[in-house]
Amino acid sequence: MAIDLTERTGLPVRLVPAEEGWQLELGDGVRHEKPSARRITDMTAVLKNPAADTPKTLYWMYRDVRLPEHEAQIFASGLRYDLTLFNPGVLCVGGKAQEGDEWNKAAGHYHPYTTTGKTFPEVYEVLHGRGLFLLQFVDDIFAIPPKVRRFVIVEVQAGDLVVIPPNCAHPTIVLGEEPLVTANWVARAFDSQYTPIKLMRGVAYYIVKRGGSYAWERNPAYPEAPEPERVTASELDRWGVPTDGPSYRAFLSRPEAFAFLLRP
Repeated sequence: MAIDLTERTGLPVRLVPAEEGWQLELGDGVRHEKPSARRITDMTAVLKNPAADTPKTLYWMYRDVRLPEHEAQIFASGLRYDLTLFNPGVLCVGGKAQEGDEWNKAAGHYHPYTTTGKTFPEVYEVLHGRGLFLLQFVDDIFAIPPKVRRFVIVEVQAGDLVVIPPNCAHPTIVLGEEPLVTANWVARAFDSQYTPIKLMRGVAYYIVKRGGSYAWERNPAYPEAPEPERVTASELDRWGVPTDGPSYRAFLSRPEAFAFLLRP
């Protein structure tokens, strides 16, 4: 059964069943780059168990989503609006999930440094499902191994908005049996830094299945890391980003509230 996300996104978007998992169906007139998939074979370097082979397709990325009438404003801002759909599931061998296997996740990355000496921040919005945002704060994103100053587990659900602060890696984790759909606003002109995460086989903690919930396990590639802090989205600084409606609409009416994404 299709799930209408139009009210949540401010755009004509539906979540629809696909041959494997789910996909997003964007309405007529919505412009975007060709969707790209992240498959489990692309993720071997950051998995707790590199032998995991299911689910095959972990998530779909829909970049630079916009309506034609808003294109000029969005392009001139230097920002980009994306949607990401994560299939639910546990990363396992042969489709046989075990206790201690990882919940499905994004690869994780850092953003590059701005002229202020901080990395670019990002605005995330949860449109459907529930999951976790992991925030790994470091002194130097290119240091191997990095000095992890703080590790935060943010529990999120539909309707939550989270600002990813500068100088932290941020993989997304999917919990439960529902797909997770997120939107994000980010600076248009940079390349995400995946290599530092790959060289460390992921971030400092893996999020694994424990009963119907989750637990964290230390990534042994990190010689040291602080104990994770667990918070909800409402406990974090939203940097003045409006939360009274979809972030897509908020940007159109108050673009100045998103200017910090270019100049943190």
